[in-house]
Amino acid sequence: MIDLKKFRASLRPVYYIEGIGLSSNVYVIGEKEITLIDTGAGDEMNRLKETMERSGLSAKDVSKVILTHSHPDHTGGLIDLIMASSPTILIHPVEAEYLDLDDASIMKVVEGDVIETLGHRLTVIHTPGHTAGSICLYDSDSRILFSGDTVFTNGAFGRTDLPTGNARAMKESLRRLTELNIDSLLPGHEEPVPENGNTHVKLSYEMARAYF
Repeated sequence: MIDLKKFRASLRPVYYIEGIGLSSNVYVIGEKEITLIDTGAGDEMNRLKETMERSGLSAKDVSKVILTHSHPDHTGGLIDLIMASSPTILIHPVEAEYLDLDDASIMKVVEGDVIETLGHRLTVIHTPGHTAGSICLYDSDSRILFSGDTVFTNGAFGRTDLPTGNARAMKESLRRLTELNIDSLLPGHEEPVPENGNTHVKLSYEMARAYF
């Protein structure tokens, strides 16, 4: 687990857990009253609870889990996590129906909602394309975008050929993201970039326009 503040002070207190294999990245905000963004695949190589404990954090302190969408490479880690704590699961309504969870633990979030975390206020941006209910999370003060599987680094973007994917919606979502002021781009896969996030988002949009 990597403390991202060593790359940029505005990323305090955000930690990065790299997804191994097909697993998503996990972002940890705070050390107490922890918020997680995605939970990884939860397989043998991506045990979230153990990874946190090796860095001195406890899964028992997780109070919120924000899911960028419902694919298992982003949600598989929920199983062990829920056994250790009772976090509120925040997810777009379109994606919530795919989670096999007690509705009482789910909070549905939509475009424009603001999620308070330690040190960061995250605005929900609905970015359909990879899935119909995909979301990104934007901190306008720190200029951070948690981009899930909507946009990756170096011109890449999420695939649109899976159920509820839509190429036209992906292009529009990427276009909207180019309007944001982004320094740090923290994607669902591949390494995060602490600076010049705008450049990566704009390149992804141009690549999507050319590809589709």
